[in-house]
Amino acid sequence: MEACLEYLRENGADPAIVIDPHTVITAPWPRLRCQFGCESYGHNHCCPPEAPDYTRTRAVLDSYSTAILFRIHHYGASRMAWECARRLFLAGYYKALAFGSGPCKLCPSCDPAGCRFPGKAIPSMEGCGIDVFATARAHGLEIHTLREMGEEHSHFGLILVE
Repeated sequence: MEACLEYLRENGADPAIVIDPHTVITAPWPRLRCQFGCESYGHNHCCPPEAPDYTRTRAVLDSYSTAILFRIHHYGASRMAWECARRLFLAGYYKALAFGSGPCKLCPSCDPAGCRFPGKAIPSMEGCGIDVFATARAHGLEIHTLREMGEEHSHFGLILVE
């Protein structure tokens, strides 16, 4: 697991911390924020309504003993979370599971017939009912709403490890 943390930090994660997945906060409202605020809702296989709801996500989180939460200040949290989970899986952590930030960007547009990259696509934390703001703040990480276009903002990723 240390190699995963090192990979995240080398690629700009500030910080990458090990947390208890039971402390990840889920709620029904993030999916509504997706539905009434994001153009990817219903048009992306990694977003609602395709992504699991907060009750299913809570059950998954509660079946793990360890998680890695990380923040970056550039796009790429989903790619980094996927890569870290892949590396953990190959190292013997067969239950490694990743959540990214925002809608999947592997393709310019989602294929309605099915995902073109099911081995690389991961759901967003928000789309699965994770309250990213409350979770980040509960772990001492600073997070703000975006007030102006072009303003630097944070992206978060979460990897479940068992």
